[in-house]
Amino acid sequence: MKPILSISTVAFDGYPFETAFEEIAALGAKYVEVAFIQGYTDAFAEDYFNEVNARKITGLLFRYGLECFAFSSHINLGDDEAEAVFEKRMRFARMIGASLIISNASPVSQRVTFLRNIRKLALFAEKMELTIGLENPGDGIPNLLDTGREAESLIKSIGSDRVRVNYDFGNLVSHKFETVDPREDYKPAIKVTSQYHLKDVRRGEQPGWAFTEIGKGSIGYGLILHSLAELDIPMSLEVPLRLHRAPDSRGVRAAQPVPLDRIRQVLSDSWSFVTKALDVPAPRKSQS
Repeated sequence: MKPILSISTVAFDGYPFETAFEEIAALGAKYVEVAFIQGYTDAFAEDYFNEVNARKITGLLFRYGLECFAFSSHINLGDDEAEAVFEKRMRFARMIGASLIISNASPVSQRVTFLRNIRKLALFAEKMELTIGLENPGDGIPNLLDTGREAESLIKSIGSDRVRVNYDFGNLVSHKFETVDPREDYKPAIKVTSQYHLKDVRRGEQPGWAFTEIGKGSIGYGLILHSLAELDIPMSLEVPLRLHRAPDSRGVRAAQPVPLDRIRQVLSDSWSFVTKALDVPAPRKSQS
């Protein structure tokens, strides 16, 4: 059984959802990850998350034959107001059909508030039949979930099956300044992972890290994907082409959207690479 494979709308930052859904469907994808991430996508207000806008999105999904498995909606869950904000987004996620909602955890300094919030949100997630996926960040600021090594202990401390990990290979590179190998770091978190974000990075013309076609960056996805194919854990191609990471890991968003032809080419190459890699059996280890 092949894992669920989504494409995130972050690649289409600056374009309407209709454009994103049409292009994603044209690639042959069945699942889309709808993204509302401040700094990654066009600015939005919290009052966007209502039934009217949910119906607009579900209508477009139906038109293009797509399903929303994951809803990407990162906030700092250690903030005092995070519980109320995230509950509203969780309701919206269910209204558009998502089973997984993704967010960062919190900076280390906000651990107490984070644990209070996430335990309450876990109870709400149970009621909503929704899973919360905590994602390792890419901004270089020490977080409760910096790497896969912290994942299992953090999830155990929360104490709910409704809270899991959304592991992001590309984020690890900039967050840990290339000192941790993503080809190994994801492994300790496998048992508590709900989805993998596939993004690739490379050193570009600008200082820092640029996002590129999956398979053409520095991560080395070939063997990773062979291994992931055997796990039957959902994956999502998250390619934020309008963004790059500065040398201090800070996200820098370009003033103008990426031309649609460029987005189409990058996603087509990425989709082809990932789907082919998932279909090829992992090489057998030598018996010698």
